[in-house]
Amino acid sequence: MLKRVTGKLIILSIVCGIIICLGARNLMAAENLVIDQEKINKAIGLHIEKNMPWPQGSMRFEILSHLPEIALPKGNVSWRVELKGNDNYLGDTYFVVKLYNKGILFKEESIRVRIEILHEFVVSIKNLGRDSIISANDVSVQKKWLRSIPLNSLSNVDEVVGKSLLVSIRPNTEISRNMIKEVTAVKRGKMVQIVLESGAMNITTMGLSEEDGAEGSFVKVRNITSNKLIYARVVGESKVRVDFK
Repeated sequence: MLKRVTGKLIILSIVCGIIICLGARNLMAAENLVIDQEKINKAIGLHIEKNMPWPQGSMRFEILSHLPEIALPKGNVSWRVELKGNDNYLGDTYFVVKLYNKGILFKEESIRVRIEILHEFVVSIKNLGRDSIISANDVSVQKKWLRSIPLNSLSNVDEVVGKSLLVSIRPNTEISRNMIKEVTAVKRGKMVQIVLESGAMNITTMGLSEEDGAEGSFVKVRNITSNKLIYARVVGESKVRVDFK
């Protein structure tokens, strides 16, 4: 009698084990066929990081419209996310979840997403008056999260150092491109020193500038000795240079 009971218990245990295993497999299969918000978020994040023009680590995004879990039918089913809105990967845009069965699209779901980047700005450290020449000690770089980049924004101090301010500004003011100008080192109608260099030979003479010019630019200058018109590079205040090779 004991042997029969023991045998039945063994058979019952085997059957229960099979049922549990089959149930676990079905559960895993069901889980693999469900696309939840976490999977969608991860796929969107990977897509943005792969395609965005911004440096890695400078982006964050927020899902503004959530989808219910998507249960995929059985079969050769796949899915992916694609950008639907603007292609600059910044601000409010849309992504679409596309579902495929044997490579054929059978469903789409749109998701609204907000993308922000950590952008750098050049800001003033102290009060600076109009016509001030900006030095490296006058400015610094600050960062903040943005959904759009302002027109004429500057992110590198090299873009403002040595430039002249068109307006007066207070500390912590963001400096934009339309607030600065090149310093006019040579002015039209003014006398300039002309330096002519050719190897070891160095000749200095005087000339009359025919146009305004910032340092590094080329201007037309009339040599008052020969009355000839030449092109020279501005190298300093009221000073130009002509290089002969």
